[in-house]
Amino acid sequence: MYSSFCGCAFSSTRMGRYGEIAVATSALMKEYDVAIWAHHGMFCSGEDFDLTFGLMHTVEKSAEILVKMLSMRPDKRQTISPQNFRDLAKDFKVTLPEKFLYDK
Repeated sequence: MYSSFCGCAFSSTRMGRYGEIAVATSALMKEYDVAIWAHHGMFCSGEDFDLTFGLMHTVEKSAEILVKMLSMRPDKRQTISPQNFRDLAKDFKVTLPEKFLYDK
């Protein structure tokens, strides 16, 4: 069985200060072929390197498509309001043209 983490195959079980993530990943890998940790990466396993790399590549491309699709939604989440931009500009002592600050 091959394992891959962020595109690089490795066989070591020691992950240093990320030991908690290693233990949690190990538990997830008993049930799933892929574990994804926000801000850390992806861990995949498969029967051989080609299948594992293909799985990892498919998950990565699927996530890329999802992010692009979500960015086209009219009701975007986690948006910054025009007033938030004005407040940031004031705090950072920069001038933003008002013509770019409008509500959708």
